[in-house]
Amino acid sequence: MFGRIGKWIDERTHISELWQSQMVEYKVPKNLTFPYAFGVMALIAFAIQIISGIFLTMYYQPNVHAAFDSANYTIMKEIPFMWLFRHVHAAGANFFLALVYLHMFTGIYYNAYKKPRELTWIVGWFIFFILLATALSGYLLPWGQLSYWGMVVTTEIPTAIPGALGETISVWMKGGYELGQITLGRFFGLHIWLLPLILLGLVGFHLYLVRAAGISNPEGVEIDKKKEGVPFHPYMTLKEGAYVMGYLAVFFFFVFFYMHHFLPADNFEPANPFKTPPHIAPEWYLLAFYTIFRSIPQKFLGFIAFSLTLLLLLLLPFLDFSPFKSARKRPLFFVMYIVLVISAMALTILGTMPPTPTNAMLGLTFTATLFAFFISLPVISVIEWGWYKARGGK
Repeated sequence: MFGRIGKWIDERTHISELWQSQMVEYKVPKNLTFPYAFGVMALIAFAIQIISGIFLTMYYQPNVHAAFDSANYTIMKEIPFMWLFRHVHAAGANFFLALVYLHMFTGIYYNAYKKPRELTWIVGWFIFFILLATALSGYLLPWGQLSYWGMVVTTEIPTAIPGALGETISVWMKGGYELGQITLGRFFGLHIWLLPLILLGLVGFHLYLVRAAGISNPEGVEIDKKKEGVPFHPYMTLKEGAYVMGYLAVFFFFVFFYMHHFLPADNFEPANPFKTPPHIAPEWYLLAFYTIFRSIPQKFLGFIAFSLTLLLLLLLPFLDFSPFKSARKRPLFFVMYIVLVISAMALTILGTMPPTPTNAMLGLTFTATLFAFFISLPVISVIEWGWYKARGGK
């Protein structure tokens, strides 16, 4: 009976034809490496966030007088197994962002932002930006001490802009001159409705572009989709399926045994506007930008610097116009890529340290090396064009 029902549905939806064309007949390079699985893992992490978030929304109360209790008593203690959904959602946000960062650095290494994939990279950048905004809006919702004061610091960053503009942006973010019910309601709406809907649209468009342009080759050579490569199914589905199983094993290990990394004890204290925590720092995924901002003495220049970092990431396809693809065949690019990775890691680590003069100097140094990567790309491209022409266009 089920077979007849399935056949009836397939005759009207043509699912089997779609599967054949998009999974079996779709060819990918046969030498894809493990880092290519980060995109699929990020997609799984996104699905986990959506599902767990739906369940949490059923019991969370976006009210300054009830938010803390609903998050820490109703969800964590009163409703059976809801603590698990909160653990999954809190850990999942960090894993999701980590996978997106790894996916971006993989794309930079393999030059997956070059023709014909420029638009794929640009849409991916918008996914990254909206994801940061989603994580930031969700950070306030527990209404604990860290959540409250972390958002106080975040909403004060735009005041670095001279004149009335910076103050206006800050007031708009808070819905007033201090964090309160309007702020919480606004961030709740952004976190559960607007930003996830935008993310869903962007992720869908990103997947379409990946399929349309094809998956980039680690060697930087485009393949003939009809003659070369291997079928996406079963080659990639089985391979990436194994990677996803490994990812889920690591993820749930942290969910059950190491949640103090994602739900710090300080945030189980209700928000108190009259008690400032001794050390306020953003979450790890914003630490590099935070270090850039605070290392520059003039706050407006710091604001420009970390905004410029995001802009340069967006413009990466146009900064690097070399005819070669993949760091495997670009020694100069590979050196600067290592500089980029070291700089990003150092800025993240410095963000966890007190703002001493020594740390500020180190922050400036690694900010300079970070920008050196982007500045070097046009220079390297010109040099490599010379090599390309000298070798007869090979």
